[in-house]
Amino acid sequence: MVVLKNILFISTLIYAGIYDYKRRIIPDKVHVIIMISALLSQFSIIQSILGLLILPIPFIIPIFFNEDCIGGGDIKLVGAIGFYLGLTKGTLAMVIGLSLSTIVSLLLKKHRNQLVPLAPYLATGSIIAFLI
Repeated sequence: MVVLKNILFISTLIYAGIYDYKRRIIPDKVHVIIMISALLSQFSIIQSILGLLILPIPFIIPIFFNEDCIGGGDIKLVGAIGFYLGLTKGTLAMVIGLSLSTIVSLLLKKHRNQLVPLAPYLATGSIIAFLI
């Protein structure tokens, strides 16, 4: 059951990353699948709830200054990842994912006001944190 849970998590993240890259939206079913897969076996309810509630906060705060800075799907994805990985590994996943998005944006010389799809980077960071 643990193997199925992990395969479901990783494949859903890959799907979300590709879908967001192509269409600039993350389907709601992605968040639901990740959260349901977390419930399949062995998880800490306290770590999961902390990850769900605390990890999205840094992504919500910038919306008060600029509504278009981050999408709601990205915020929900961060919450679902936090629920699956817990607060500690979820924080690591966000740091890795956001670092990757910054590095790639700088290398591709994206303009400051050009939006970057975050799901591919959040997914990559989450998979790396999961495997550590």
